[in-house]
Amino acid sequence: GGTARGGRARGGQCRVLKNEDEVNRTIDSILEDIKGTDSGASVPADLRARIDGNINKLIELSSRQSSPLENAALFNSYTVAYSSPGPKQKGAPAGGRFRGKMGRLLFRTTGLYQMILRPNLAKNLVSFKLFGILPGSIALVGTFVKLNAKTVKVLFERPKFTLLGQTFSFGPKSSVELETPCFYANKIRVGRGSLGSLFVFTVDEKSQRESVLREVDRTPRPYAVVVLAAIVAAALYALRFLQTKLGGAKAPMVAACVLLVATASVLVRGGIDDFNECEEDKQKAAAAAASGSRASSNGATP
Repeated sequence: GGTARGGRARGGQCRVLKNEDEVNRTIDSILEDIKGTDSGASVPADLRARIDGNINKLIELSSRQSSPLENAALFNSYTVAYSSPGPKQKGAPAGGRFRGKMGRLLFRTTGLYQMILRPNLAKNLVSFKLFGILPGSIALVGTFVKLNAKTVKVLFERPKFTLLGQTFSFGPKSSVELETPCFYANKIRVGRGSLGSLFVFTVDEKSQRESVLREVDRTPRPYAVVVLAAIVAAALYALRFLQTKLGGAKAPMVAACVLLVATASVLVRGGIDDFNECEEDKQKAAAAAASGSRASSNGATP
């Protein structure tokens, strides 16, 4: 709701954009076109081209907008309403492997959210139903630092995986850069990744639910992995028992093994795709470079 407005003039009055009508038409077109696209995962090529074109148009129309990062209304809980990969990007821009083709097949998405909270907290959440039945989520929680008037770098802790109420951390730490080229409170927030990916964030009823905020703030438990492993073992034992009752039929056990392998392929590295910067990998690479430099230096010494 509401209309697009510019930055604040002196005296705290809100300045109306000279191109306000065109801005609002562009916003309305974007919001209409992204409906039913599964947050950008299921979009025909021609429609994606139109949506991305309008997003870039809105960015251009907003080029003189004051810094969105200075707007107090930026701190909110958002639904990731749309994402589009950049030309150099592999995988899904939002949700990593959980939002790839295999990930969406196994981990049916029920919600995709991002929270920007004071003073400098960023939280991403993908809620899902494993095999369309078992509720769970994957969360990234981190802090951000401003790189310039419109861009931040977010340093994420290890992903938190929750299934059947059991939460544990796994995978590497990571970091991403995200620009906010335009922001219109109560209507739309546009994001642009360092590899050219585009995002549309909106505030809606789902993103404001207390259950969403509680889910992203779950605390990992030391024995959660053991509990989940016991559940999987019990399920496999039940399948083995069923197999014997069916006269040694192998189909149930083979199907279960295929599902486990497919699920594990999504969970590798916490579901983080290669386009995210892995902090642990960067540290190892830096250490290796430093070690190589010392070795070269020692070899050159008479």
